[in-house]
Amino acid sequence: MASKAYCNSGGVLLKEFLEKEALICAQCHYCRVCPVYSVIGWESVSPRGRMFMLRSILKGKLEPSIVVEDFYKCTTCGACEVVCQTSIPLVDVWETARADFVRKGFAPLNIHKMLREIAEKTGSPYKEKREDRGKWAEKYKTKEKAEIIYFAGCTASYRTKELAENTVEFFTKVGIDFCYAGADEVCCGSPFLRTGQREIVYEFFKKNYSEWRRRGVKTIVTTCAGCYRTISRDYPKIAEELGYKWDFKVFHTVQIIHKLLKEGKIKLKEWREKITYHDPCHLGRHMGIYEEPREVLKALNTDFVEMERNRENALCCGAGGGVRSQFKEIAMEIGKKRIEEAKRTGAKYIISCCPFCKLHLEQSSEGSMEVLDIIEVVNKKL
Repeated sequence: MASKAYCNSGGVLLKEFLEKEALICAQCHYCRVCPVYSVIGWESVSPRGRMFMLRSILKGKLEPSIVVEDFYKCTTCGACEVVCQTSIPLVDVWETARADFVRKGFAPLNIHKMLREIAEKTGSPYKEKREDRGKWAEKYKTKEKAEIIYFAGCTASYRTKELAENTVEFFTKVGIDFCYAGADEVCCGSPFLRTGQREIVYEFFKKNYSEWRRRGVKTIVTTCAGCYRTISRDYPKIAEELGYKWDFKVFHTVQIIHKLLKEGKIKLKEWREKITYHDPCHLGRHMGIYEEPREVLKALNTDFVEMERNRENALCCGAGGGVRSQFKEIAMEIGKKRIEEAKRTGAKYIISCCPFCKLHLEQSSEGSMEVLDIIEVVNKKL
């Protein structure tokens, strides 16, 4: 039912899906683990509170315009899903509700709308020119066509270019034959799916899909947890709806590194630093990738210490679901909580597997801790 709700734009299945899930909620409040609720404390932004409001909206007892912002004060991290006693697919509920609000004209919120308008012009939610997307790669000899393509994503292309650079260098060192689309790559659409603005995602899907076919691509590799989640889980649904054949394999770079290590094809130099690892929500809770990054870090013979909340219980960095763009103060408060948790481990470095997590945690730390992506460490220790 969730996948049908995802694909439907007429409203009937959306309503059926939301009604079904809203009625299941037991109002037990195990979902108080919500990172936004932890910093705001208002019941209206807790998952339980939103489910109560959703019931009222569906019964016609509550005007959506009054509470729509509370439905957007959610990073879609999935922490609530982990503890839900009735196994409600809560992330699907929040994203479906947002799409319904957009369809009915109650959303998007102002900044989310602005980002979509920028993306319609530039192919990215960032303001940089479309033709500058691949500038970071000009010093590398990337191929036009190959069975493997590196999908850098928007953040690594424009904000954390060191991740994209280290990825290309790593692929070259280990002999991976790959291509890169450069300015022909567009946003995967994750920021717009999460905020209910689905129409633009279909256009981005078509553009990326045609590029992959044109270049003879069979496998897509990305450094971005959000891109990985979107291309792995959302794109096949869109392809099915549009009647496109979906036969691509999709990997996050950490999976490639892990596979090469397990096969004995690479060895990493020792890195005797005290480190901790932050699980990106889209890589961990959304896609179940917890052990691969940890095994890679252990292969470096590091002094590795877990944060109190890790794996499926990890605290979100605070940036996702459109929260950083629309409610930056909330996002920063959550980010600071995660930094404080990291500091309690005594670690010098926070390692993650997502450019957006890196960007946000760096800003949240205000220089008090160094944040690195796993590809940066691996490339330097190869």
